[in-house]
Amino acid sequence: MKNLFFSFAFLIPALFSFKAPEISDLSCPAPVNVHKVSQGAGTISFDWNDYDGAAGYKVKFVRQSDGYTSPETTVTSSNYTFSGLAAGTYSFYFTTDCGSGKSEIIGHEDIITG
Repeated sequence: MKNLFFSFAFLIPALFSFKAPEISDLSCPAPVNVHKVSQGAGTISFDWNDYDGAAGYKVKFVRQSDGYTSPETTVTSSNYTFSGLAAGTYSFYFTTDCGSGKSEIIGHEDIITG
C-alpha cells in the first residue's frame, strides 16, 4: 500500500503539468468564403477569396464511406475542381500556404451524385 501511495504521489504532478502541443505554423489567414460554384457527375468545384500573401493553397478530400483521404494537392489559384469522384458523401479541406507557414484548415461537406 505504501508503494502504491508513493507511485501516485509522483504521478499526480506529472499529470497536471502536461500541456497540449502548441501549433506554431498557423501564420496565414485561412481561406475565406469557401463555397461550391458548380457540381456535375463526379465533379465539384469550389472558389474562395484570394489572399495576396499566399504562396498557394492546399486542397484534399476525405470520402466518408471508407475514410479514404486523397493526397494533398497544391494549387496557385483560389479555385479548384475535384474530379473522378464516386457517388457519396465527401469532406473537402482547404488551407492557405504562405511559404513560411500555413493557415487553419477550412472544411466543407457535400454529397456527390453519380
